[in-house]
Amino acid sequence: MALLWLSLAYEAALSWLPQQDVRSEGWPLTGSPVPVAIITAFYVYFVKIFGPRMMLHRKPYELKLCILAYNLLTTLLSAFFLVRFAKLAYWDLGYTFLQEQDLGVSPANLEIVRLSWWLYLFKLGELADTVFFVLRKKNDQVSTLHVVHHLIVSWNMWLAVTYGAQYHSMFVICLNSLVHVIMYAYYFLSALGPSFRRFLWWKRYLTQMQLGQFVLLFAHAIGTVFATGNYVRLFSWLEMAQAVLFFVLFTSFYANAYTKNKKP
Repeated sequence: MALLWLSLAYEAALSWLPQQDVRSEGWPLTGSPVPVAIITAFYVYFVKIFGPRMMLHRKPYELKLCILAYNLLTTLLSAFFLVRFAKLAYWDLGYTFLQEQDLGVSPANLEIVRLSWWLYLFKLGELADTVFFVLRKKNDQVSTLHVVHHLIVSWNMWLAVTYGAQYHSMFVICLNSLVHVIMYAYYFLSALGPSFRRFLWWKRYLTQMQLGQFVLLFAHAIGTVFATGNYVRLFSWLEMAQAVLFFVLFTSFYANAYTKNKKP
C-alpha cells in the first residue's frame, strides 16, 4: 500500500514538472529520483540514528586535518563555480535577474549543463560535513536547520540537472555560491584553532548575510511568479517556500545565538 501511495504521489508530481532536459538524459543520478532518494535517506539515517549510536561508547575522532582540507577545498570550489556560472550566464549569454528557462545548445549552454551536474555532485559531497560532526561527537551541531538545508539543496540540484531548472535559478546558484565562499572560509579559519579566533569577530555578520540571501531569493521568486515568459511555476513556488522556511529557521538560530541572554 505504501508503495502504491508513493507511486501515485510521484505520478502527481510529474504532472507539475516540465519535460526532462534531453541534454542531461541518461547522466548518473539524474532522471529517476530513486538514487538521490536513497542517498539522502541513508544520510538522515546515519547522522540522526546510526552514527550517534555507533559513537555512543567511542571516543570522538580527531579529524582536524581532514576538516581543514575539506573546508579549503569547498571554499575554492564554491569560488570556481561562482566565477564560471557568472561568466557563462551573465557575460556570454546575457542573462537577467529574472531569467527564463533556456534549453539552448550553444557551447555556453552546454557548459552550464555540464557544470550543473558537477555542482550536483559537489552538493551531495557536502553531506560529509554532517558526518564529520557525528564522528567528532558534535551531535548538537546536527540541527534540524543543518540537515533540512542539506536535503533541500540535494533535491534542488536533482531538479536543476534533470529538468533544466539551473537557468531559472541561475541567480540563486551564483548568490549561494558567493555565500558559501565566505562561509567555508570562516569555517576554515575557525578550524585552524584558538589562535585564529580573534580574526572571527564577524561571525554574526555571516548569519546576517545568510538572512539577506533569503530575502533576495524571496524577491527573485516573487518576480518569477508574476513575470510573463517561459517560467516553470512549480520552481518559482518552491523557491519562495524555501526562502521563507530558511529565513524563519535562520532567524530563530540568530535569535538563540546572539540576542538571548545565555548562562555560562
